[in-house]
Amino acid sequence: MIVVFGIAGVSYQVYSNVRHKTKITNVNKNKKISIVALGDSLTQGVGDPKKAGGYVSRTKQALDKKGYKHVTTVNYGIAGQRSDQIDKRVQNNVKGLSSSLKKANIIVLTVGGNDLLQSLQSNALVDGKAKFNSRMKQASITYQAKVNRLMNDIRKENKKAPIYVFGIYNPIYVYFANVDVINQYVKKYNQITNGVVLRNKKAHFVDITPLSYGQYKSKAQKEKLVESSDEVTFNPLDILKLDDTKGELNNYISPDDHFHPNDKGYNYMTNRLVSQLFRFNDWN
Repeated sequence: MIVVFGIAGVSYQVYSNVRHKTKITNVNKNKKISIVALGDSLTQGVGDPKKAGGYVSRTKQALDKKGYKHVTTVNYGIAGQRSDQIDKRVQNNVKGLSSSLKKANIIVLTVGGNDLLQSLQSNALVDGKAKFNSRMKQASITYQAKVNRLMNDIRKENKKAPIYVFGIYNPIYVYFANVDVINQYVKKYNQITNGVVLRNKKAHFVDITPLSYGQYKSKAQKEKLVESSDEVTFNPLDILKLDDTKGELNNYISPDDHFHPNDKGYNYMTNRLVSQLFRFNDWN
């Protein structure tokens, strides 16, 4: 019997688009910039102690500080949604989502975490490694088709605006650093998302891998985490037991649910997104 705990997490390799940077010329900081963000709880801003909408509001603030005078944001994040559920909202113009996408200068998407979580949880008690891997392979293929459809449907609404897609991360890595199967599939799902992004014009993957490690950045620190994880006695399938943990071992994750980013985590996401915005500069 295979027992795993499925959790959305970032992969453990650095992703980058091979596209060239765009040279910044004739920047008009007075023009109107509409940022439309859609996705799951990371876009909604769950875990944000400021209750300010996570990276979305922070991105506006960052652009404001850079002198952009007319930046507006619309937040279409809903916690718990998979890629197909997000796509259904795009298709059906739920709460004006597709209408907003048509007017966007920048589109930002968080996706994949709940797809992975569902796949791992539904197969957590599968009897036999081969059967487990077979089911997870099929789930990965299904996810690729869904996220590809989602990207296509977004692009149908707006053919010009760049799309920035966040990776996913492993919020419980610091507790279960030795559980390789989790790392294996969060890496796989990020590879799938990045692959779909690369096949789309003006689409960019935003890697947030360090959120998994938090303040444990050096090789020695990570090795120590693995050693300490070997001593964990409770079943990692039961994340609810983490609710009894006081505080949070990862300085970038909320102590309220041990799952979503805290203030520091959302600041990191914002910095990564803004960095990519100015790296490619295909919206300015």
